[in-house]
Amino acid sequence: MAWAAHAQTPASVSYTPTWQARHHLQWLVDESGLPLTVSHWPLPAAAVQQALDQLVLPANADAAQTSRRFVLQELDALRSRGRVLLHVRAAAEGLPGYGERYTPGSSAQWSSAEARWAESEVSLAGRLGLSWEANAHSMPAQLAGAPTEAAYQWRAQGSEAVLAWGGWSVQAFSRQNWWGPGWQSSLVNGHNSPPWTGVGLQRASVQASDSPWLSWMGPWNLDVFVAKAQDPIVVPQQAQGFLFSGVRLTMKPKPWLEVGLSRGLQTGGAGRPNGVANFAKAFWGQEVNQNPGDPEDSSGQIAGYDVRVACPASWGHCAAYTQWMGEDAAGRLPLPSKFMSLWGAEKTYANGRYRVFAEWTDANAYSLPWESKPSFAGFVNGVYRQGYTQGARWVGPAQGSGSRVLSLGWMDAERQLQVKLHVGTVLTSVGAYSPSLNAPHGRLLELSGSQTLHWKGLSLTPELACVRLSEGADQGANKRLNLRAGVLLAMPL
Repeated sequence: MAWAAHAQTPASVSYTPTWQARHHLQWLVDESGLPLTVSHWPLPAAAVQQALDQLVLPANADAAQTSRRFVLQELDALRSRGRVLLHVRAAAEGLPGYGERYTPGSSAQWSSAEARWAESEVSLAGRLGLSWEANAHSMPAQLAGAPTEAAYQWRAQGSEAVLAWGGWSVQAFSRQNWWGPGWQSSLVNGHNSPPWTGVGLQRASVQASDSPWLSWMGPWNLDVFVAKAQDPIVVPQQAQGFLFSGVRLTMKPKPWLEVGLSRGLQTGGAGRPNGVANFAKAFWGQEVNQNPGDPEDSSGQIAGYDVRVACPASWGHCAAYTQWMGEDAAGRLPLPSKFMSLWGAEKTYANGRYRVFAEWTDANAYSLPWESKPSFAGFVNGVYRQGYTQGARWVGPAQGSGSRVLSLGWMDAERQLQVKLHVGTVLTSVGAYSPSLNAPHGRLLELSGSQTLHWKGLSLTPELACVRLSEGADQGANKRLNLRAGVLLAMPL
């Protein structure tokens, strides 16, 4: 393989591939050496384009050529054309995984093509986006004096403005994130919640650094952002209006190894310490988990690590991955402990057409197999009583705090068909969270499937999911027995 010399990466809008395109990118990384991180989304579209353009494939590598072509076509459609998405769905909860829509009901979304401008070493890019969707909170709390939320809400989802200079992109955006190697869940920042609207700084490319101090990292990306949370009032004396800050560093020091370091923190809000000084304390991990009589906690935080390891070639096309996220700082250094954990294994076969995965997620602290201390539910604390949520939806795994769930998935990339089975236990609720409600929980069983069909430039994705929980009471669209049918229509402009 040959690689072109490094070049300045221009500004571009962000890119989160569909599950089909992510499957193809992962295949190219594992089988053809594509130098790209694939557990960190979104990435700048130009960074992904750059990696694909530089990849040299043998003429007889038909499967790899097909995968490369699929992703390039998706990238070109994202950047050169606008689109309209119309999602008609029954008002019911389920377990959205990577690339699946979180809304417990119907929605519509419009986005423009990418606009670009470049002058010398500075470049600009942007696009406009707008969505209208069913309220993300499937079981609004009935609190005396709490404002009533609209049944449908407008969002600037998909809107971005990007300035690139010196290899970095300054961004203003409304978008979702997926941080981690899992296909069903992320323990820190996933697709179950509405987009974050904020500002951030991200490396413009994913190429290995020329610097001898950083070259050992291989392909890498760093993403830092601050966003204002959308947090409807679901519990009395809620610290409403908090800031959420996310930090992720992803690197690929070996062709078979990808490593991620992630952090998410909640700070400020009504009734909490606010201001620049408090945010600085929170960002540097100071005054966290204070003892009685000490100053108030500066923030609520989780942080941790994830690793994906590809199998030796003699084992076939497979990989294993894990993600650990701790809710507390420990000792004198702000290092995480008391880990929640995710464990997974995946395999592709039939020359990259199919992918299967098994993923176990334990949303309890002290969940590592060798830990002996009593576990307790994660993603909830006494400071931010609405939990680790955005729009009252879990920012981490959709099965929520205290859950233990096994997910099995099968993907057919050629037919664009996906089938998943989830079994386990849910302690609090699926999808959304209201601390005061006895939401459906207990033993979980869900079977879901979707397939994308193409006709005259249109994409049509029918979906069906059946979810059963053993305990609790029906709350709005969150029921013990949910049948969620829908169809997503995507139309380019």
